Amino acid sequence: MKNQLLKIIFGTHVIAFVACEKEITVDLPQPNTKICVEGKIEPGVPAFVYLTKNAPYFAETDLNAIQQYIVKNAFVTITDGYTTDTLTEVFPNQGYLYAADNMLGVVGRTYTITIVAEGKTITATTTIPQPVPLDSLWFKTALTTNDSLGFIWATLSEPVGSGNAYRWYAKRINKDADFVPPFGSVFDDKFIEGQTFDFAYNRGAAPNSSAIDDSNAEHGYFKTNDTVVIKFCVIDQAAFLFYRSLETELSNNGNPFASPSPVKTNFTPRQDALGIFCGFGVWTDTLITQ
Repeated sequence: MKNQLLKIIFGTHVIAFVACEKEITVDLPQPNTKICVEGKIEPGVPAFVYLTKNAPYFAETDLNAIQQYIVKNAFVTITDGYTTDTLTEVFPNQGYLYAADNMLGVVGRTYTITIVAEGKTITATTTIPQPVPLDSLWFKTALTTNDSLGFIWATLSEPVGSGNAYRWYAKRINKDADFVPPFGSVFDDKFIEGQTFDFAYNRGAAPNSSAIDDSNAEHGYFKTNDTVVIKFCVIDQAAFLFYRSLETELSNNGNPFASPSPVKTNFTPRQDALGIFCGFGVWTDTLITQ
């Protein structure tokens, strides 16, 4: 009798779930077109920006579809209060990457960039902060089962009253094509101002990396006998908020329970732009992981 009752209850729940099943079609509105910018300027290096347009959430992502989101024939200028330079397309008629020809970054100077594209005009201002050096760097293994893999540690004496924020990059010679930030690469001095402390970072991976060591047990770790260039950058609060919100959004991607986290920007007007133009106060050093 008990088994029969359980069968009836179970069958009732199945019928209820089947009866409640309904196909739902969500009609998402088309987003307003925005210019998406990733740009920076460093000491002794020309300014450059990558320009694209935003895409609908369910837009196609194949190579042919992506072409329509590349911004071509933009008019981009930058001024430091002394001179003005016009950025040119690095790959003519292909768009996407624009670089300054006659202006190199100088620590302490303020730069304003103006972008005219897609019928919109957007601007942003940034300053190259004074670099802050790390006191020391060292490699420390992190696994008891493998004494060749670990993290890079550093000691930082944070300046008093600076209100600084920081971003960490690393590049392995003969392994990485460029400097790569790990996840959680930015932090500010809200709780560390004026203190000396140690911290560590794991190894980041380039987006969509197909490298073997980004898909096996070495993922996220540096390895003994790597030659690693550390790039420790001072950034302003606008850049800190952008990179932190970007990393939050990336971590929430695909999580239906995560709260929406709009990515910050230092461009105006905000309704026409996404992204960042950032001045980096760069300090570098090289470490052989031993």
